[in-house]
Amino acid sequence: MDRKTLLAFALIAVVLIFTPWYMDMVAPPTMNSGVDSTASTPTFSTEKKEGYRDPIIQNRESALSPTVPSREFVVRNGLYTTTLSNLNGGSFSKYILEKYSKYDSSKVNIVDKYNKENLLIKFVSLDGDDVSLTNNWSAVNSEPKIDATAKQKSLTFKTKFENHIITKRFTFYPKTYKIGLEVGFDSPDRYLSRAQYSLHWNGGLAPTEKNQKDEFTHFKGYAYLGDELLKPSVKAGQTTEEKQTGNTNWTATKTKYFISAIIPEAPGVGGVVRGFVDGKRPIFSTELRQSTAQSGRFDLYIGPLEYGRITALGVGLEETMELGWAIIRPLGRLVTWSLSKMYNMVPNYGLVVIIFAILVKILLNPLTKRSFQSNRRMQDIQPKVQKLKEKYKNDSQKFSRAQMDLFKEEGVNPMGGCFPMLLQMPILIAFFSVFRTTIEFRGAPFFGWITDLSSPDTLMTVAGFPINILPFLMGATMFLQQKLMASPTSGTQQKVTMYAMNVFFLFLFYSFPSGLNLYYSVFNILSIVQQKYLTPAPAKNPPVAAKRTKKK
Repeated sequence: MDRKTLLAFALIAVVLIFTPWYMDMVAPPTMNSGVDSTASTPTFSTEKKEGYRDPIIQNRESALSPTVPSREFVVRNGLYTTTLSNLNGGSFSKYILEKYSKYDSSKVNIVDKYNKENLLIKFVSLDGDDVSLTNNWSAVNSEPKIDATAKQKSLTFKTKFENHIITKRFTFYPKTYKIGLEVGFDSPDRYLSRAQYSLHWNGGLAPTEKNQKDEFTHFKGYAYLGDELLKPSVKAGQTTEEKQTGNTNWTATKTKYFISAIIPEAPGVGGVVRGFVDGKRPIFSTELRQSTAQSGRFDLYIGPLEYGRITALGVGLEETMELGWAIIRPLGRLVTWSLSKMYNMVPNYGLVVIIFAILVKILLNPLTKRSFQSNRRMQDIQPKVQKLKEKYKNDSQKFSRAQMDLFKEEGVNPMGGCFPMLLQMPILIAFFSVFRTTIEFRGAPFFGWITDLSSPDTLMTVAGFPINILPFLMGATMFLQQKLMASPTSGTQQKVTMYAMNVFFLFLFYSFPSGLNLYYSVFNILSIVQQKYLTPAPAKNPPVAAKRTKKK
């Protein structure tokens, strides 16, 4: 592989890998504090002792006085333990996922002060007033502790507006992250303008990862209308809002690994996604508009972004999962599916990655074998190439033509040595996306210090700098492989390029997930073994040369 080809692959890698860092650089989040009443663009303050209320969607409170005392209900279903308050007719004040832990070993709780006033109902009255049902609702015949681990259980809240009853009924099912919700209005035509209301999820979800700077890049808000996905981005100091009218299949907010989605039984009539940045944290809120003429039943999915569970919902919620560019996503899904199936037989994702690398190497063996043989032929004819360089040292065009004629005579493809790397690029990109964002690999250990294949394998930290081992192994195997492929007559410039490429890739892969570095290291080791011990020497008389001799 010549220097220009190596440089081309390096540039491709830079474009593919550093795009997220570039976007973060050109649009960095900055600190917001306080409220400037004279500014045209609002800023926000979260210094509230009683919790946080999203300032973007806060309208006038309803005329209802909060005469009902606060109550809380604890619900368990085997996968989560949630605390549901009677505020807003049922808002999750805690939502603990029993299967997932944080970096400090505590259980993941995706509710905090930003989003604890969720599932708010709003509408416009016939008088044109914006009504927010933020009062405490009455609970109908329910105990404070609800066990839904073996049998589904329900919890109903009710309130009144202008003497008309409004209800919210939750249904909790065993061993699933799906929760049923039914909203009912008594005689809505007497007080709802256009017979419409909206169901809100305010404040997104709480962060759960140690590297919050990286996690915040995955915070998003969505509304899925027909085949169009609303997903506005946000910048510090600005409030973003995207809204659209039409059949709305769902709204959702997500973090890197978790999601909260509102899925109506009958499509809603519109959706809104709003966002702003508080400090360095993006805050997204969603609004799903529904008609009282349609079904008031919804499914809530509040849990992990597990591909199997998400696709089983059958509503396209997997569109929120980040599995790379559109052209890479099918491969990313295939990699995820393959690794998950293998994990059922080998319950260690580190070993699964090693087995997967071996299988890929076997699959690519015919092509890589031919590639290595082509590379050896290139090494064999290097003395002839050097003679041509000396002969045409003052005429680069004649040298290029003579070199191509030599390649044809010898039956050598100068790009033959690049095919393994070219074939590896889509797989590497898919692995990068899979290990960086797929929850199945979150916290998945291998052995020893490698305790999380979705993050770098930091052995220790020296003066604030993490010491990661696998990137050095990857760099060493890459260097050795290039050493075997290099021609003995390689000039100083080629050797400098080879060393520079290794340093570049070491720097590039240093902060990548350890699962990706493990895969690439194993693949390189297998390539070295194949190249040195399993690839026979190429034929002395290549087919093209033999044919030409016969014709003469």
